[in-house]
Amino acid sequence: MTRNLHGNLDSDGFCLLHCSSKEPVDLAQDALHFVLNLNGMGVWMSQQLRINLVASTLAVFHYASNDQLIASRIPSEDQDSYVILSVTKPWIKKSFGSRAEALHPSVKSIIFDSQNISGTIGKVRSMSLREKEIANEFVSPPVPSAAQAFWYPAKIFEILTLHLFAPPTLNTAEPFCSQIKRQQSDRIDKAINWLNEHLDESLNLQAIAAHAGCAPHYLSRQFKKHTGMTLKQKHRELRIDHAAQLLLDGDFNVTEAALEVGYSSLSHFSKAFQEVKGERPSEFLQS
Repeated sequence: MTRNLHGNLDSDGFCLLHCSSKEPVDLAQDALHFVLNLNGMGVWMSQQLRINLVASTLAVFHYASNDQLIASRIPSEDQDSYVILSVTKPWIKKSFGSRAEALHPSVKSIIFDSQNISGTIGKVRSMSLREKEIANEFVSPPVPSAAQAFWYPAKIFEILTLHLFAPPTLNTAEPFCSQIKRQQSDRIDKAINWLNEHLDESLNLQAIAAHAGCAPHYLSRQFKKHTGMTLKQKHRELRIDHAAQLLLDGDFNVTEAALEVGYSSLSHFSKAFQEVKGERPSEFLQS
């Protein structure tokens, strides 16, 4: 099932969709697409692109008019749920052209250069807490229906500014409560980044806390409070998500994928894989 949340690509220049089925969605050519994959797995392939998405990951890419994109969703027991924000190049020029120098270099190349190529903006990566919150809010807006015509454009601009521009500098006039919330979110994001960069290593709470800039016990408590998972559970989830993507790419067998993400025991890897994905690696490959 695909539900239009807001906008029309032809008339408005942007369109926001929520998809909750295994049926792939055809994406418009010569547009920039933001895919926030909340649950399930999907693949987009063309001569110029290969994008594999697992749960809680995102991708930002341009689909050129001279390319042919093949989309598919991977069968699994999980209920698919992903949000696609599509925007046209003329709309981006109109909305952000006055700030063109501050745009990401890849965005400037796609929007303002004459080359017509498909390409990603950055890499496929895990969603931050804020990105996941926005994606869930897109699906279930926290405002009355009468206010959604104003709320959706504001949120669309928020997700665009998170990806099209460099991170904002610290505002010293920021209210104290907002600073605390932002610092907590930043620490959790830094912890997740550390976990992503050390998938093949054992969990090191002291190193993670040092990287996040806070005490270990404080980080553990805040991480569980804001994510609903312990650091150990998140580390396992990220390991298995990455291993699943390696298997999906077809360049690694089960043993190689297990070793790549730090599992020396194949039985431990299979058990963890089944706990996270609901099926054994062999069943995942067959599906």
